[in-house]
Amino acid sequence: MNFIRVGKIVNTHGLDGDLVMQFRTESPEIFDDMQYMMFAREGDVKASLEIEYMEDYKGMALVGLVGVEDVDAAKKYKGMDVVVPEDTIPEAEEGTIYWSDLVGCPVFDIAGVEVGTLDDYLEAGATEVFRIKCEDGFYLISNNIDHVLEINVKDKKLVVDRVGLVSEEV
Repeated sequence: MNFIRVGKIVNTHGLDGDLVMQFRTESPEIFDDMQYMMFAREGDVKASLEIEYMEDYKGMALVGLVGVEDVDAAKKYKGMDVVVPEDTIPEAEEGTIYWSDLVGCPVFDIAGVEVGTLDDYLEAGATEVFRIKCEDGFYLISNNIDHVLEINVKDKKLVVDRVGLVSEEV
């Protein structure tokens, strides 16, 4: 079974075990009827816990989970992805894509030379940032018209301008 990342636990909140989740989906309504939250690290599902409550919190979500009753218990979920089974996601509408469909695709520069592989995508305010795995490490590039020149969903490839690449080690 494949899983799709729809959120990320970015922090704990308070002493009672609350978690702060950043949405990684443009359809946060998928959380409306969710009873259990699944947590993964590097694509491997590690836990599934019952949701006690979820509420808006500064553009993110404040989440309480059954059995997570203090900050020490909550800390082990910090940095984990919140995932859902792929078959629970509705079909993409015409003209839209799920970024998860592009993860693993090759990334090329303007000259057609392979730069690396799309490893991840991050939401950074008004734009996404792509994380590209290259031979010598990881690079980041913002998804804007000056840096990402082509997103080819059909052929599953990206074309970028190398000028926009920034080493993740910086």
